[in-house]
Amino acid sequence: MALEEILDIERLKEYLDLTIKRNAEKHNLIGWVLAKDIQRRKLLEIGDKYSPAMTQAILLESVCEHLPIFIEAGQIFAGTEEDAFSASYALINPAFRIESFEGYNDEMAFYDDVKPGGKIADIKVTGQMVENNRKFWSKHPSVAKIKDIYKETGNQTKEALYFVERVTGHTIPGFEDALEKGLEYEITRLKQQKNKYPAKSDYFNSMIETLKSAIILAERYGKLAGQKSKQEGNPTRKKELQLIEKTCFKVPRQGAENLYEALQSYILLWQVMNLEQLPNPYAFSVGNLDRIIQPYYKRSKISKKLAVQLIRHFLAFFEVGDRDWAISQNIMVGGSDVKGNDLSGDMTYIILEAYQQSNRPQPNFSVKIHPHTPFEFYRAISKFMFNFGHSSPSFLNDVVVFSALKKKGITEEDLKEYAIAGCQEPLIKGKENGNTTNSWLNLAKVLEITLNNGYSLISGEKLGPSYRELGLEENPFGSFRETKKIYYLYLDYFIEKMVKAANECTEALSLLPVPFASFFMGAGETGIDMRDCNNGPGTKYNASGCLIHGLGTTADSLAVIKYFFDTNSKIEFSLSDLITALKRNFEGFEGLQNIVQKVPKFGNNIPYADKEAVELEKIVSEKINRQKNPFGKNFAADWSSPSTNLLYGYWTGATPDGRGAREDLSFGLDPSTGMAAGGLLTRILSQSKLDYEIMTGGSAVAMSVNPDNIRGMNLKQKAQYLKDIISAIFNYSAEGKGQGLGYVYFNVFSSEQLLDVAEHPEKYPYPVIVRIHGQYGDARKLSPDILKKDIIPRLDPGSVSF
Repeated sequence: MALEEILDIERLKEYLDLTIKRNAEKHNLIGWVLAKDIQRRKLLEIGDKYSPAMTQAILLESVCEHLPIFIEAGQIFAGTEEDAFSASYALINPAFRIESFEGYNDEMAFYDDVKPGGKIADIKVTGQMVENNRKFWSKHPSVAKIKDIYKETGNQTKEALYFVERVTGHTIPGFEDALEKGLEYEITRLKQQKNKYPAKSDYFNSMIETLKSAIILAERYGKLAGQKSKQEGNPTRKKELQLIEKTCFKVPRQGAENLYEALQSYILLWQVMNLEQLPNPYAFSVGNLDRIIQPYYKRSKISKKLAVQLIRHFLAFFEVGDRDWAISQNIMVGGSDVKGNDLSGDMTYIILEAYQQSNRPQPNFSVKIHPHTPFEFYRAISKFMFNFGHSSPSFLNDVVVFSALKKKGITEEDLKEYAIAGCQEPLIKGKENGNTTNSWLNLAKVLEITLNNGYSLISGEKLGPSYRELGLEENPFGSFRETKKIYYLYLDYFIEKMVKAANECTEALSLLPVPFASFFMGAGETGIDMRDCNNGPGTKYNASGCLIHGLGTTADSLAVIKYFFDTNSKIEFSLSDLITALKRNFEGFEGLQNIVQKVPKFGNNIPYADKEAVELEKIVSEKINRQKNPFGKNFAADWSSPSTNLLYGYWTGATPDGRGAREDLSFGLDPSTGMAAGGLLTRILSQSKLDYEIMTGGSAVAMSVNPDNIRGMNLKQKAQYLKDIISAIFNYSAEGKGQGLGYVYFNVFSSEQLLDVAEHPEKYPYPVIVRIHGQYGDARKLSPDILKKDIIPRLDPGSVSF
């Protein structure tokens, strides 16, 4: 029976309304606790008689065999992500408060999310189950190692000088061969590889077992759908359940033959990948969904309207209960090859249409742009991104990203396969383990320590070496050049500490092999787990990320220090006075604070200030890019800050630019809030001076579009307006070569509109989607600290708004 005869378009739309309503009622995500309990019981049964990789494979198999499953009313695809995530464990959540958040230093904190008493099927999560698992898993060697790392870093990580973490997720699996050929084919190929490389037979066996686990889970769903279809009285729903049954007994065991089968297969593979790394495997991303599923659309012979609804249901799979924040699953469309040829197709516009109809906080959406992006592409985006409260995609400049990836060592044939992992980190799908949030660096806090003989202005604690311990004089700031030299000396000290701790986190993560995910990242060829630090990289590309915070704040502070040494400034205060003022948070030094706030700042196309930002970005990027991870590969400098600019600012004292203690730091590559007063085009000129080629881990720039500017425009005019904006930002003019900025996102709000949403969410019946770095969030549910202290202040019309 043809799909069009089974799946009714209007009925599928109604199902999505039902799904949204049901998700809104799911506040207590407990599937992951049941999964951890299944793993705990299995591990107590098998002990340590298997290798780590085979042990993980057996635990995954046990979860796929025994975890309660369900197919709810309105589901046309079997599968869920709910069993992989806890309810609120993330920085960006409604309960987030700056004062109480100290990072993810407690490896067991997600157990605090659980409200005992919830059920899945007939299995109840009790308080005793929660505590049994918390106690059991807290003793795992990987957890113990992380605890030791945080104990060693102490106040340096507590006060956000830097932060480190063992990273789950943050990869883009290459599912294409499995979609096309099926897992039985892949298992046969792995058996051949095992015979070819007998020394690696145990690891090949572990991958085989995990692929079998996916088949087990799929057939359990097939059996459940069959049981439900026999009980179903509605003939239309009965046909839908029979379709699910038939499909789950076919894929992912065998290859998909149409769009429906391909999407169902992808969902099941994704679910198993999440289950392998639960809880909270943030930032797995899909890549160019349009390219992945274009062949199956061509084979399906279904209408575009039905294809749009299938994609909408596929997108709904990525929603996790009522959790509208911080899962960082990214889907992309568009882009070019290295010669600049556009690669968009039918599915590109079908997916854009699906996003237009489904305005939901998950999954995140990004688009690739290049000088030859078709006007129709801008038109399709303009249908929704300028509407109040609708999502807007992140925009990536293919020209700049290609250049940065080449610098990182990506071969030319792989460039078009880059995609965004998580927020904005460009990685090669199926070939790169980027470990992208492995480390985080606070440039402004390092400057604070530099100016205060190794001491924190927040706690008074000694966080770094004194001048004497560094072999310096007691008052070493004899010139601006000498001051910068000392700053970079301290920076080197903390980078070394950070990298050591970050690498130890990577080694801790290697104690938890991931044979299922690794298979889709190249381990089927290498026979090496993507996390294995001892036997060489299992993936073609391997790095460790460092997210760098406070460019604008620190560059402006350096420009102010330069002003104190400038004989033409005729300032009546000394640098010593400034340092004293910082210690007192400018109390009693209001005149001095007023002076330093008037010193030229980054973002106004003034060479005096921009020079410091350009130099700072270049030196820090090169320092980070030279660092080595346990695989012997380079770190990648990532100039972004996913609302951590707010948190890291809270742990940073007053800075020379006039910023008060505990105020937020500048975001990503943006000027400090309120400091770029010359208009957005002037700001773009400043940011264009930065070297994006050496930002090998990515970058972030936030802008906004004033809704007043587009009021009254028709769709064609909006599309031309969007194209003109992007062309200016990415330098796609007639003479330009695209070497402008690398990444940008927009919020299409005025500050007054968002403030009203924050204060009166009950007035807004539908989601009001805002951009928080590379993530979406529903403004009605966001923490006031995120919305009022970070997003709204950065809607400054003088520096961010067209």
